Amino acid sequence: MELLLEQLELFAEVVAVSRSRHVDSWGRVAVRRALRWARYLRHVHGRFRHRGPVRAVLEEGLRRLRLRSQSGVGDAAHAGRCQELVPGPLRSFAGLGRGDELLALGLLENAALRGPALHELLRHLRPERVEPAPEAGDEDEAGLQDRLAGLARRRAASQLLLLLSPGPAQADPALRSTEAQLLLRRLHDEAEADPGAAARLLDRLWAQLPRPRWLNVLATALLLRPDRAEGENHDEEDPGTPADPRQGAIASLLAWLLARPAALADLCRLLPSSLIASLAGRHSALAEACLGVLMNWGSRLHFNPVRGAWVGAGLEGLPWEELRDRFRCLCQAPAPLRDQARSVLDTCKARDGGFEAPGLSVWTDLLRDIEGRSMLRVLF
Repeated sequence: MELLLEQLELFAEVVAVSRSRHVDSWGRVAVRRALRWARYLRHVHGRFRHRGPVRAVLEEGLRRLRLRSQSGVGDAAHAGRCQELVPGPLRSFAGLGRGDELLALGLLENAALRGPALHELLRHLRPERVEPAPEAGDEDEAGLQDRLAGLARRRAASQLLLLLSPGPAQADPALRSTEAQLLLRRLHDEAEADPGAAARLLDRLWAQLPRPRWLNVLATALLLRPDRAEGENHDEEDPGTPADPRQGAIASLLAWLLARPAALADLCRLLPSSLIASLAGRHSALAEACLGVLMNWGSRLHFNPVRGAWVGAGLEGLPWEELRDRFRCLCQAPAPLRDQARSVLDTCKARDGGFEAPGLSVWTDLLRDIEGRSMLRVLF
């Protein structure tokens, strides 16, 4: 019995590690052994759950393990890790019957699990290996298995997209849309578990993914219609229905972007002008923020009389040609974005002195160029 209690304590540490960044050192063999260990404890649960004396001893051992974790006796780092990372159901005898599911769930939710280790986990979770559904009434276990299956499908889809997705310039719109839907679903799930988890996930993605690809996925997600999530037919007149899980995820994504100046600046710098105009036209708060970034960059330019051009954007801004293209797209967008962009240019021109001669105000020259192009389009 002491040996079995020792096995329980060691498995609790395995589950704790499976939910930490240290899982990035696991390979196929480690995942296979951990799952085999969990299935052994499921067998223990099935064998002893109706044997009162033995079950009582096991429950007492689990109680001591909980107390040891809470008091910090022994290895403090190990105790704290178990206390924080081991899921509540695993700290009871009944939880032993779901040890393999809880372990797999932790691994699927851990972005540090990659490569062969992740492939081994997904192989273990393929549909033909799923055990019979729990009996009616066991709603907690049924919910856990449903969540596990959903996470497995999304994690597998994410891995497939990594193989299929080309560079951002050649990306298939269908692939980008799928990536965006996976992102919004994950944000929805994270927010349900912890209100701050969605922002932390986005911070990790921002730090880990190539900027052009990440920004294209972000833009696609922000342009998805909330009333078309998961193929559901929501009322067109009420796209904000509470049954729609996508609206909250889009709001979280937008809030994250607006709260991070570096991400917003990269969006204005790296995405095509037409895409920026589409985003600004969809989200008024984003339109105001993007116009603010462009105003800041325009104010850094100065006129070089030798070259006869506006220069001095630096690494953090945009050259004249690209700044002009951004404003031109915004001024050609449907109202109210068009009026908002034109108002910004007019205000900045007036603030510079309202000069009409070229080379004195970057805002005057931007307006002259945009108006000239508009006139040519009307005439020809």
